[in-house]
Amino acid sequence: MIFCVHVDNIFSIANPPKENACFRDKLKSLWEISDLGPAKFSLGIAIEHGIDTISLSQTAFIDHVVKYFGQTDAYPVNTPMVAGLQLRHLDKSITLPPELTEWAERTPYCKLIGSLNYIAVAMHPDISFTVSRLLSFLDCYQVEHWTAAIQVLHYLKGTRTLSLVLGGPHPPSLIGYSDADYANCKDTSRSISGYCYLLGGGMISWSSWKQCLVADSTCYAEYIALHESSHKAIFLCQLLGDIGFPCRGSTPLHCDNDAATRLAEDHVFHLQVKHICVKLHSIYDMITFGDIKLLWVHSEDNSANILTKSLSRSDFLRLRDYLGLRDVATCSV
Repeated sequence: MIFCVHVDNIFSIANPPKENACFRDKLKSLWEISDLGPAKFSLGIAIEHGIDTISLSQTAFIDHVVKYFGQTDAYPVNTPMVAGLQLRHLDKSITLPPELTEWAERTPYCKLIGSLNYIAVAMHPDISFTVSRLLSFLDCYQVEHWTAAIQVLHYLKGTRTLSLVLGGPHPPSLIGYSDADYANCKDTSRSISGYCYLLGGGMISWSSWKQCLVADSTCYAEYIALHESSHKAIFLCQLLGDIGFPCRGSTPLHCDNDAATRLAEDHVFHLQVKHICVKLHSIYDMITFGDIKLLWVHSEDNSANILTKSLSRSDFLRLRDYLGLRDVATCSV
């Protein structure tokens, strides 16, 4: 049996199903509870059950956020961030003009980013990169950061009916994608990593973050991303095994950098990689033991690419389709 609790909301599932009914009966013997049947809506997320799929959407929550921040009449846009946009930190040693300080104090930047972050974490991997970048300016946001955040709202307004579709007619298998954008952060020269894992028809796990080390090459940046991505693969395999769906064979992890792949499979060019942190080489053991199998993928088809950089409209829309996001009007539910 698996159950999760958030304040006074409880979701439960069991195999066999009769154990789920037994669990509810025991709860009723201790507390006064309401059995609402199959989950349909919770915490701003709508849940639709199909024959072999589950679709998650946040249409109502997105509408609420758009209205709250006064963007009801705004025109939708096709991407959450302008392609190639580089947001920078201002020099904190420079005193800001009084009018700019006053503007920052009355602008609800943190509240907006908090709402966007919940949407990104819950079911919108397509905005994860943009939100992760905007999160780094919570203590020093300026007009350009607010403008970038509002663009995310305009994008969500135009994609409010998208659903994250999980499951499908084919047996589920875990497939991962890893990517890094070298020195993407111009303030720190650190690279941006991203990974996502597909199970069946849609992504079940994704992340976009700034690396904790300064990589001195694209290979090193991709290698760091592979290290973090491989840890998530091990965790997901263990989780799936615990609930009765053991992963068969090695988990495919796709990477679009040949040098990083060769380094992970065999520590070639030892003189050139002596400076790499020892802990990052753990992926070599995972490959040796058969936990992970690295596969090369073209950068244009690497789903994790959408988590590491702002893309052009055509590239963004193509990769978004790979994530399992579908319009509810055309979803098979």
